Amino acid sequence: MKTRNFFARLILACVISWAFYCAVDYYAVHHWDNNESLIVRVIEAGPESIIPPEDEKEESYEMLERDTILQVLSGTDDERVMNVKTIRLAGTGIEVVNGRRYLLVWDMFNDGRVQYSIADAFRVPSVAGIVMAVCAILIALTGFRGLFALLGLGASIAVLIFTMVPLVSNGWNPVALALASVLIIATVTVLCVVHHVRYMLVALLGSLGGAFCGFLLGSLMVWVWQLSGLSGEGAALLASTLPGLNMRGVLLASVLIGSIGAVLDVAVSVTASMSEFVDYDNDIPLDRLLLAGLNVGGEVLGSMINTLILAYMGSSLPMAILICSAGVEISGLMNDPYIAQEIVQGLAGTLGLLFTIPVTAFCFVMQESLRRRDDKSGY
Repeated sequence: MKTRNFFARLILACVISWAFYCAVDYYAVHHWDNNESLIVRVIEAGPESIIPPEDEKEESYEMLERDTILQVLSGTDDERVMNVKTIRLAGTGIEVVNGRRYLLVWDMFNDGRVQYSIADAFRVPSVAGIVMAVCAILIALTGFRGLFALLGLGASIAVLIFTMVPLVSNGWNPVALALASVLIIATVTVLCVVHHVRYMLVALLGSLGGAFCGFLLGSLMVWVWQLSGLSGEGAALLASTLPGLNMRGVLLASVLIGSIGAVLDVAVSVTASMSEFVDYDNDIPLDRLLLAGLNVGGEVLGSMINTLILAYMGSSLPMAILICSAGVEISGLMNDPYIAQEIVQGLAGTLGLLFTIPVTAFCFVMQESLRRRDDKSGY
C-alpha cells in the first residue's frame, strides 16, 4: 500500500507540474509585453552564409545570415508567418533548431531597412515547469517537511529579492540590511525546519553566532587586505551605475548572505542530533551530550566546508580560468583582488561553520541543564 501511495503521489506531482507548465506557457505567450522582442517558432532555418564586409580594406567582424521562416506567437502579429533574414556574429548566438521557440529582435535603420536576429531561446515555461516539478516531487516524497522547507526557502528568497536588494539599491547600508536579512532568514528557516519547539532557540542562536563570527573574520580580512569590493563580477558596473553605493559594504553583505545557508545546515543538524540523544536517554550526562554534539558537528563540518568552498569556486570558475589562462604566477594570483575576495568569502564561511558547532552544542547543553534543574525543583 505504501508503494502504491508513493507512485500515486509521484504521478500527481508530475500532472500538477505539467498543468503548471501549460498555464505559464499560455500566459507568457499571450501576455508578452516586451516591445523590443517577439516570441517566434522557427518553421524552417536555411544554411548560414557569410555577409561580405562593406569595406574590405577595414578589419571587421565576420557576420553570418540565413533565410528563416518564422511563425510569430506573440504581439499584434499573432500567428503571422514571416520570411526574414536573420543575422548573427560568428562564434556567438545559439544554434537554431526547427520547431523550437525563440526571441526575435530587430534594428531599424534610417533608410528603412530592418535587421532581424535571434536573441535567445524562449525558456520561461520550461524554467517554471521544471522548478514546479522539483517542488512538487519534493512535497510528494517528504510531505509536510518538504512543504515547510520550501516555505522557508521562499521566505528567504522574498526577503533578499523584494526587501534587501531594493533597499540597497536605494542607498541603505548593505551591512545593516544583510544582518537584518540573516536574522529574518534564520528565524523563518528554524521555525519551518526544526520540529522540536523547545530547541528552536538553540538552532537559531547557534546559526546566528556562527554567521556573526564569520562576518567578523571577513571584516578583518577586508580591512587588512584593503579590498574595495570592486573586483567582483559586475561590481565595477554596479559602482558606475550607483556611484554612491558602498561597495565594500556590499562585499561584506555577500559574505553574510553566502554563508548563512551552510551555517543553518550545521546548526540544525547538530540540534537535531542532540535532541535525538536526549529523546533516547533523557538522563544522558551533560558532558557526554556536549561531546556527542561536538562529534556530530565535526562529522558534518568536513562535508559542509567542501560544499561551501566548491560552491564559491563553481560560481567564479569562468573568471578563475580567465586569470589562469593569462599565465599569471602563483604570487600574482594570490595578490589578485578578485581572488582575494573569493578567499574572504570562503574563509569567512568556513570560520562561521567552525564556530557554529560549539556555539550550538553549548547552547543546547545550557538549555538542557536549565530544563533538568526546573524539573528537579518542580517547576
